[in-house]
Amino acid sequence: MNGDLIRLAFAGTSPATIDRLIERHGTPRRVVTAVASGRTRLTSRAVEAVRVGADDRFEQLSRLGVAFVSRGEDGYPSRLRVFSDAPRWLFLLGEVSDAPSIGIVGTRTCTTYGTDLAQRYGFVAAEIGWSVVSGLARGIDGAGHEGAIAAQGHCHAVLGSGIDVVYPRSHRALYRSVIATGGVIS
Repeated sequence: MNGDLIRLAFAGTSPATIDRLIERHGTPRRVVTAVASGRTRLTSRAVEAVRVGADDRFEQLSRLGVAFVSRGEDGYPSRLRVFSDAPRWLFLLGEVSDAPSIGIVGTRTCTTYGTDLAQRYGFVAAEIGWSVVSGLARGIDGAGHEGAIAAQGHCHAVLGSGIDVVYPRSHRALYRSVIATGGVIS
């Protein structure tokens, strides 16, 4: 695990900015050194996070069982490695497998028919050994997960927020079920 990359990940700066900084300076260590010495300009909050290393936040996530993996490290999903624009790093909670998977995503304001169909697709996918991947959102996403869980299958939720930020809050139980049957990725 690259401690300097972790510092940059917690800096509150976009991955694209961090990629540009690494391209300019060569390595995460050199970026951290450049930020600490003032040779690279970031927001004061980002500079403080890089200097301090966001140790408290990292320790908090570690206590929750969250893993931090960067491209090329063991634990980084092999199915993502083939993409040149795959995320530089991921936060993982639970087990992320390379089993065949299907994405079930859609509107948050779906009809009853849409909900039923998403649950059925999730159920059938789980029955044949496929993992259901979705965003844990209200509507189609959650229904797909619910179907897979009902079939005692595997689920993976990809979150756009922090890995420990459950949205909508009403999906906390679903979040825990997804972790128990697979994992959460952010």
